[in-house]
Amino acid sequence: MKRTRWMVTIMIAVSLTTIAGTAHGATFIDIHDNPHREAIEDMARLGILEGVGDNRFAPELELNRAAAAKVAAYLLGYTASDAQGAASWTPIFDDVHIGMGQHEWAVGWINLVASEGVIIGLGDGNYGPGNALQSVQWVTILTRILGHEEENMEWPHGYNRMAADLGLDAGFDYQGAAIVNRGEMARMTATAIFDVERPDGTKIIDVVDFDIVEDHEDADEEDFVIYSDVRLSVSASEPLLAAGGGQTMVITARATHGAGLPAANTRMGFFAAVDTPLDYRDRRGQLSATELTTDSNGMARVTYTTLAADDDQHVFIQVGAPQGNDWTEQGMYILASDTASLVQGRVINPFTGDPYSGASISFDAMDHSSHTLHEDATDEDGRYALAVSPGDYYMALNLDLGDAPHYTGEYGGSASHLRVDNTVILRLNVEIGEAQTYTLDTERGVVRGTASNVGSDGNLYAVGSDGTFIAEINADGSFMIAVPAGRYSIGTHTGTVLIDGVSVTAGSVTDVGSLSR
Repeated sequence: MKRTRWMVTIMIAVSLTTIAGTAHGATFIDIHDNPHREAIEDMARLGILEGVGDNRFAPELELNRAAAAKVAAYLLGYTASDAQGAASWTPIFDDVHIGMGQHEWAVGWINLVASEGVIIGLGDGNYGPGNALQSVQWVTILTRILGHEEENMEWPHGYNRMAADLGLDAGFDYQGAAIVNRGEMARMTATAIFDVERPDGTKIIDVVDFDIVEDHEDADEEDFVIYSDVRLSVSASEPLLAAGGGQTMVITARATHGAGLPAANTRMGFFAAVDTPLDYRDRRGQLSATELTTDSNGMARVTYTTLAADDDQHVFIQVGAPQGNDWTEQGMYILASDTASLVQGRVINPFTGDPYSGASISFDAMDHSSHTLHEDATDEDGRYALAVSPGDYYMALNLDLGDAPHYTGEYGGSASHLRVDNTVILRLNVEIGEAQTYTLDTERGVVRGTASNVGSDGNLYAVGSDGTFIAEINADGSFMIAVPAGRYSIGTHTGTVLIDGVSVTAGSVTDVGSLSR
C-alpha cells in the first residue's frame, strides 16, 4: 500500500510540473504551429474533442474507429449520458462489448452510430475499434450525418467527389486513401459543422445543442496562480456504481486557501488506479482529463468511466495541486459492484455536537486482507455515504479538533483514542453484508472522570445497550472515552459496579467525578 501511494504522489508531482497552459477550454500546448489549430480549438469549445493528457491534443495521431464513433455521435446530437445508456445494449458487434479491454470506453458511442447507420462494421461481425480510418472513410461518415449520401454511390470515388462538392477537402491536401489524423479530422469536421448546409438548408451548428466549453486565451505558466496554503476536497457524484463496466461518475475537486476562499485559476492533476495491497493498475485512461484549471469557485470536474475488469475493486482517485514550492494531494475511493453495500451516517464533534466536516474514515478487514481509507469523507453537515465491500471490519473515524481546549493529555480506550495533539480516533466494529444500506450510529458523546482503587486491570468498563466499552485509566487516575448515546453502568473488570445510570448524550460531556471501589 505504501509503495502504491508513493507512486501516485510522484506521478501527480511530475504531471503538475509539466503543465504549460490551460488544461480546459480550447487551448493545447502542441497545436500552436499546426495548420488546423483554429478547427481544433473550435471542436474543443463545442465539447467534441478532448486532449490526450498533459494538456496536449496530438494532432498528428491517427484517428481510429473508436474515437470516430464518439465524434460522429456528438454531431448527431447524442450526449455522454446517451452513450452510457447505449453501453448496456445487446452487443451489435462481436468485438464491441463491456469487458472488451482497451476501447471499452467507446462501447456506447459505437452502438449509437451503428444504430443510425452512420458507421457500419467490417463485414465479418466486427467493428474494429482500434483500426485507423482513411480520409475518405471520415468523409463518408460526415456525408451520412449531413444527409448528402446518394443512393448507390460508388465507393470510394463517389465520396471523394462529395468531399470536393461539399468543401470537406478545404484547408489541407486531401488524399482519400491516406490515413486521416486528428488534426485533419478536426478540419473536415469544423467545415461540416459550420459551413455545409444539409438538404433542408440548415447546418449542424443550427440543430445540435453542443455543450459549449468556456473559451480561454493562451496562458503561460505565469498566468496560473500558485497558493501557499491550498486545501483540497474530493467527492463523487455517486459512491457506488453498478458492476459490468461503462458506468460514469463525476469527480468534483475543490481547492480553497486562507479562510476557506476559493483557490481560483490554480492547476490540478488527476490520477486513478486500482490500488490494493496485492494489485496496482493505472486507470488514468478512464478519466476524461488528467489536468484541469480551477474555475472562479476553485472547482474542477472530471468523469471516470468504469471498466468491467475493475468490478469489486476499489479505484483510488487522487487530486494534486501546487502549494508554494511543493504540492498537496487528496484522495478518495470509488467502487463498482453489485454486491457492495452503502454505509452512511453522521459525524459530530463529540464534545460540542457540531457537525464535523472532512473526517477521514477507514475500513480495515478483520482478517487483515484489505485496508481502505476514505479521506475527507464527511460533508459540511458531517454526513458520509461510502461504498464498502462485504466483510467484517474495524471502522475508524479520524477527527482533528485543532486547538480546541476540550482536554489535555492522552486518553485511550476500545471505542476511542483521544490523542495529546487533539486528534481523535472513534472506533467501531461493523459487519457488512451484500447489496444493503447501513445507517450507522457514529455520533458520540464523552464520559470522563477519575478512578482509584479499581484493581490491577487498570481499566474501567462502561456497559450499555450498544455493548461494553473499555476506558484506560491514566497514571493520575483520569479517564475519558467517547461512546454512543445511552445509559451506562461503569465498573471494574471483576464486575463491580462503581456507578450506575450514567446518561450520555451525543455531542456533550458527562463528568462522573471520582470513582472508587
